[in-house]
Amino acid sequence: MKSKSTLILSIFVAATLAAGAAFANDTPTVAEQMAGLQQMCTDTAQARAQRQAERPLYDRLGGYEKINDFTREVVRLHKVNPDIKDLFEYVDSERLATSVADFASAGTGGPQKYAGRSMPAAHANLKLTDADFLSAGGDIITAMKTMGYGQDEIDEFVCILVSLKDQVILD
Repeated sequence: MKSKSTLILSIFVAATLAAGAAFANDTPTVAEQMAGLQQMCTDTAQARAQRQAERPLYDRLGGYEKINDFTREVVRLHKVNPDIKDLFEYVDSERLATSVADFASAGTGGPQKYAGRSMPAAHANLKLTDADFLSAGGDIITAMKTMGYGQDEIDEFVCILVSLKDQVILD
């Protein structure tokens, strides 16, 4: 098993890659960033499962109202993100934020039921790329930091998103 410092370093590197930061004047490729995220999620799976068993992520995120505030901030950031804002030009922000809050709440251990479209159906016409996925993920990390969430919660939420990537990026 990896030492705690190695695990923390792996998480830091993956989170930094997800935000698109550069190391030693070399910007990692999109493929390298995705691989780093997937490796971080693999490396932290046991610790994340243990935290979820002790206290669901839903509770650690503050319950439905705080999750809904978070998803509103994510949608706001997406609408000003130059990489993806065109995808949100005609989107009803409140409706999207509420739908995502329902999805996130149900998926993190909350009592809500998600009644929206499947991930493939919701994203089918968007023609998203891995670069779009990473850009949106950067907005999510920014929103989570703004909301005061800790690194464990950010990493857990990011790993949920990484687990859904193939349902969102439809080649």
